[in-house]
Amino acid sequence: MPALAIDISDGNARLQALPDGSARIDGSLRTGPSGGAAGTGVLHVDGSLGWRGRDTPLVLDVRGNDVLVSDTRDLRAVVDPEVVVRYRAGAPIAVSGRIGVPNARIDLERLDQGVTASPDVIVLDPENPQRKLATPVQLDLTLALGDDVRLNGFGLDGSLAGDLRVRSVPGSEMRASGALEVGGRYTAYGQKLDITRGALSWSNDPIADPQLDIRAERDVGEVTAGIDVTGRASRPQAEVWTDPATDPSQALAYLALGRPLSSASDDESRQLDAASAALSAGGSLLASELGARLGLDEAGVTESRALGGSVLGVGKYLSPRLYVGYGVSLLGTGQVLTLKYLLRRGFDIQVESSTVENRASLNWRKER
Repeated sequence: MPALAIDISDGNARLQALPDGSARIDGSLRTGPSGGAAGTGVLHVDGSLGWRGRDTPLVLDVRGNDVLVSDTRDLRAVVDPEVVVRYRAGAPIAVSGRIGVPNARIDLERLDQGVTASPDVIVLDPENPQRKLATPVQLDLTLALGDDVRLNGFGLDGSLAGDLRVRSVPGSEMRASGALEVGGRYTAYGQKLDITRGALSWSNDPIADPQLDIRAERDVGEVTAGIDVTGRASRPQAEVWTDPATDPSQALAYLALGRPLSSASDDESRQLDAASAALSAGGSLLASELGARLGLDEAGVTESRALGGSVLGVGKYLSPRLYVGYGVSLLGTGQVLTLKYLLRRGFDIQVESSTVENRASLNWRKER
């Protein structure tokens, strides 16, 4: 099987017809080399088939230990399956049971790669979708990850363990229940952070949207700096912190630079601004969606000169010439009220009143 980089060998199968109109099935095959290393096990299949009725029921028990199911550069996995496959004519294929994964190596960046056709590609002989054989599948599987499942990519060099039950029925999204634990090291802001807490949990939730509870940290002298990621995977929330406690801007400096904000150079300050913007990206998306529902003209993450940093703000045009906005600081504390009045095309007056300082400016813009 070239797609999985495995060779099937020592395969045999037997179907024995019985007088009652059924048949017994048994077989086995090997997907890895023989020997005592991981991935050298044999996959066994046995079951029954009925052929006298129109529904032709089929039941297969699939089991094995140390079975190699993939040996590619992006995924090498050895499994211990205990799975039952049931089929009856006119019904979905039902797959249930447990799959243990004692050993796996997953390259996240390679798994994320995909090939899409260029928009100027024209398929002259497209396959008729009506001719495809529909095979609906109903899943109820428990994945049990062992102590030797490793993840690598996107800054993560770690491990994954725990039990996860996945269920799906034809026509609906796959859902999951259970929890997985992530450990190891994570590279963020150019620094290697130790993952001290890494929980992904599902409670009959879509499998692509677990609840996150992750903490990664580093020691900087007598200060411990870290980042917490919580919330759903579709709407993660990140918070930086230090112990002993400092304000968020100092915490980000310790986390990204390894020293206080006062010692940062101009280039390093720009790096902190970029890190701040990355933390703010999720808030900007959420604010824009909320603003659209509330009928606001603007909502998102912007820069405030009065507060000297990024703010999460909303705004509304009270008239074609008068704009009012309000924002709260994302790094640090403070609020800002913004008034903008259009004098004529290209000219406006802007006043910012914040808890730090007040500013006024006359702005001229020329469109080209």
